[in-house]
Amino acid sequence: MKTRAAWLTVASVALAVPGGAQPAVERKATLADTATSWLRQHAGLDVARRLLRSSDADDRVRGIERAAWLHSPEALALLLRAAGSTGAGGLDPRMPMEGLARTDPRALLAVVRGLSSWSEREGVRQALGAIVSAPSASFATRTPARASTDPIDDEAVGAARVLLARQQAALVLAKSGSTAALESLIAIARGVGPGRTPALDAIATYPAAAPAILDGVALTTPAMIGLAVAVGDLRALDAILGALRASDPALRAAAIAGLGVAGDARVLDAARAAGSDRDPRVRIAGAEALVRLGMPEASGAVLALVSDDGTALEGLRLASHLQDDKITRAAAARAIASANPLLRGAAMTALGRQSGPLAVQALVELLSSASASEAACALARSPSTAALGAIERMAREPDAARLAARAYFVRRFMRGQRSAALEALVDSLARSKNAGDRGLASEIRVALGDWPLASSLADPEPLVRRSAAMGGLARTDAATLRAMQIRLPLETDPATRVVLAWGLVAGDADRTAAGTFLLEQVRSGGPDAPIAALALSARAGELPDELTDPLLGAGDAVIRAHAARGLGKSVAPNAAARLAQAYADEPDAEVRRALLGALAARGLAGAGPAVRDALELAASLDPDPVARWHARRALSGRGDDAGADPLTSGGEVAWIRLAGNPLAQPPTGLVASLVRSDGIAVPIVFDVDGYALVPGLPPGEARLRLAPSLPAYSAAEP
Repeated sequence: MKTRAAWLTVASVALAVPGGAQPAVERKATLADTATSWLRQHAGLDVARRLLRSSDADDRVRGIERAAWLHSPEALALLLRAAGSTGAGGLDPRMPMEGLARTDPRALLAVVRGLSSWSEREGVRQALGAIVSAPSASFATRTPARASTDPIDDEAVGAARVLLARQQAALVLAKSGSTAALESLIAIARGVGPGRTPALDAIATYPAAAPAILDGVALTTPAMIGLAVAVGDLRALDAILGALRASDPALRAAAIAGLGVAGDARVLDAARAAGSDRDPRVRIAGAEALVRLGMPEASGAVLALVSDDGTALEGLRLASHLQDDKITRAAAARAIASANPLLRGAAMTALGRQSGPLAVQALVELLSSASASEAACALARSPSTAALGAIERMAREPDAARLAARAYFVRRFMRGQRSAALEALVDSLARSKNAGDRGLASEIRVALGDWPLASSLADPEPLVRRSAAMGGLARTDAATLRAMQIRLPLETDPATRVVLAWGLVAGDADRTAAGTFLLEQVRSGGPDAPIAALALSARAGELPDELTDPLLGAGDAVIRAHAARGLGKSVAPNAAARLAQAYADEPDAEVRRALLGALAARGLAGAGPAVRDALELAASLDPDPVARWHARRALSGRGDDAGADPLTSGGEVAWIRLAGNPLAQPPTGLVASLVRSDGIAVPIVFDVDGYALVPGLPPGEARLRLAPSLPAYSAAEP
């Protein structure tokens, strides 16, 4: 090989001497390019083959990546062999390479991405289709020959990577524009294997060719009806209409629901008749279609669902979208009689969304039951003008004073309604000798901006400081965040200190928190660990890499997501490259959102090719639509504001109560983490009554993690 390379170099120089200057220069460039291309392919292929035959799993992944980078027919042959299903090759250097990607989820991801640039070839599409449709047993979910401290967690991560590989393979096929590829995806989608959902999602993501073949027999399953509705194929509505007469109740229910979502009024007769169907799925679909289309019969259909034990939960969900006194009575009856907490909670939610006085009356009656907390929460959120008066009456009962104050706080925060009587109640709590009373008043006043947080944090009673810190979660002003930062290293109460970590969410410009303190908080795995990881990663470039690098590989996805956000804000010159590298085999969608959001916020100025490659991969093949949005904004140069801003204050308040033995005192100082809909983890503490009111949340679903103990994080001392 060295001889061949030397000969080509000498030949190009020798041929550059004779003749005219310009032709010689052109010929020299041509031969030099040929030599470079030859060396790249042949030397590169040799290296790729050697790596693919290695007994080391990391080497095999690098071999696949090198073959993908070479992008030659010979390299493609290597990728196809690695993607095969003929065995578990690659574990022994003497064994063939067939199927080695199936022995390691990371290798499987690398193969799919390598094949994605060859999607115009039928053989490649067949290989990708085989990955989408293969049984789960075809893939290993753990990296071979790698020691682990948590094999169960490794299995879960590996399974998530296999799923991601299926999803990306399906997206390549859907994006290819090949009719044959789309037909194979639809065949997979009509099945029951593990590839069905990835296939359905891929077609819905790239539906350009789908309407041409979504007809006839293709719509004989509920999943395919849902797909036809998702891609907006109006020509498929006639085929869906025909499914209304199917003998399979699941198919009838899917047809009714699909036509309802599409707003097709031809479903009305079937939706009305569905109320007498024996199958509960059909009755639920019929009622939902009537609700969606705004028909007067919707109330009766929903009332029938609420009255039936088998459909009550779905009926109460639909009841939240209607205003009807009969539904109010039925929901109240469910709230009183049901021992099922899910059913009771759904009934309370439905009552809390009714605007009539009857709903408020029902909630007031429930205040004297075991559901008093849920009733107070529903009154706090109720659209009824009578709700504030009901809270005022509740405040006159000494035993309900704190509950009334909480309800008033939520109502004032979310709806802006004020009451002189309830303001006086909060003032009286603030003057109380009881620390629980004073703490609740401090939380309310701080959250509403009536008191500065710093003054409440100076209170000698830990219960007051805890609640005041909870109120500070609603504030986004610099003074409040600064007060949290200053108090954080001084605070002696562990529960209060957990909540005060929120002050670091936007950064710590003055470096109030020492790196060693942040490192210890991350290692502790408590509710404040994600925020500490964010703050620690934001100092990348200032602290040694061995402190911040492991955060992107932490065992907990919430930690990884916060580390990505912090790294995106750092001054580290290699931050973008590190984010792009972490994206390569990240299985968690929320973490990928955070990684791409951080890349988008940094912009492309000065970014290397690896960063652009990661963004282009995400823009076309990430199965998560939010992740694709971040990547596309970054590539378009409009990504400076794409990263999630943790200080975007929302108007929502989470009402959380510890449920247990009503005769037992709730545990004191119990801490938890509430992961907001945008992925930011808020550290919280429960008060003496077992409540945690978390203000300032953005809309959307949140996840509560009670006393989380995250996997250990290992890093060197600074």
